[in-house]
Amino acid sequence: MKIKSLFCSLVLLITVNAPVMANWQEAAGEVEQSIEEMLDKVSPYRGEVDADLEPLYGELAEVTQDTVDYPYIAKIVMGKYYRRASAQDKLDFEKVFRRTLIKTYAKTLVSFNIKAYELVQPRGVSPKPDKQKVTVKVLSADDKAYSIVNYMVKTDGQWKLVNIVLDGFNLRVTFKNQFSNMAQNSKGNVSAAIAEWSEKMTKK
Repeated sequence: MKIKSLFCSLVLLITVNAPVMANWQEAAGEVEQSIEEMLDKVSPYRGEVDADLEPLYGELAEVTQDTVDYPYIAKIVMGKYYRRASAQDKLDFEKVFRRTLIKTYAKTLVSFNIKAYELVQPRGVSPKPDKQKVTVKVLSADDKAYSIVNYMVKTDGQWKLVNIVLDGFNLRVTFKNQFSNMAQNSKGNVSAAIAEWSEKMTKK
């Protein structure tokens, strides 16, 4: 009876987890497709860290426009200053932040010169089916290993990226701290903070 009970419990566990894992697989599929498309665009620039990457920025913008939730991430990065911002401020920052993230993507992928990557199966299931973490192990051409955690959220039937953690480096938190410092330096003037951010991006 104990064996039968254990068997039934395992069957029930598999049955319950199957749709949950399906959510992770959907999110992972979106991540993998984006990686493949970005690597294809980056291929001509691999290792060319000093190359003119402007054409690449445009190509990556097209690849990520439907898979990255830029408005949401920009809102989180603005933090408490989002409520103080005007409608124009919000549009301006979303635009400059979009370029910031795309340039970060481009320079990271070019400098990494990725040789291989692997999606890592999660050890447990997400308590919220519409929110998934997809970890990718990356191996560079010089045999250095990196871990990239993609935070995905399903909205209106579409999985979108809302944050990235690269070897413990949380992009969203880092950008949020930068914006907060700029806003504080400008005495809470959101427009001035956005202008400063834009200027720094232009110099880079």
